[in-house]
Amino acid sequence: MDRGEERIGLNGAAAVLDVPPETVRRFVEEGRLRPERGEDDAHLFNLEDVLGLARELGAESAEEEIFEGEVMGEESAGNSRLPAVPFERYERLLQQGQDYKTRLEERTRQIEEIRQERDAARMEIDRLWSEIERLNLVEFQRELQDKTISTLEEEKARLESERERLLKEQMALTEEKSALSEDRVRLEAELNALKNRGFWSRLFGG
Repeated sequence: MDRGEERIGLNGAAAVLDVPPETVRRFVEEGRLRPERGEDDAHLFNLEDVLGLARELGAESAEEEIFEGEVMGEESAGNSRLPAVPFERYERLLQQGQDYKTRLEERTRQIEEIRQERDAARMEIDRLWSEIERLNLVEFQRELQDKTISTLEEEKARLESERERLLKEQMALTEEKSALSEDRVRLEAELNALKNRGFWSRLFGG
């Protein structure tokens, strides 16, 4: 099963989105999430849809955030809202953004490797099970079944724990990447303003 087919409950969706369950219900009412009905009429959500909404919420939060600060130079009393940031920090933030992107890609690759290992293990179990049935080794089949169930439960718990950890790290990196993208846009605007100020100073001898 790939991530697009995985389902999570109401509380799981709230954890991924970092919002209360009531907010998830509001997203359902607004049509931003489409639930399915599980056992006991409980809501189930497609994990890929929830992650997509999380990215949208991160982008919206970045667009709504306002950065205020003191502007360098004599025009600090003007209407500019750009903060004074050294060029060294601008370059450092750009490098940090690239580092976060690399880490996010590495976490995604690790999740995919774990999923492939899980699928390969299931295929091998199915193959062995078919062979056992063909040989009609009933006693060995019963013993292997007990061991298989125990091993699969342990492996499932380990994979679920690892998946949750990687998802949390992925969400954290996504949020950090969004914040750094906003910083980059803000700093590029400041850089252009500083360049323009230098041009007019040279032009009029200021």
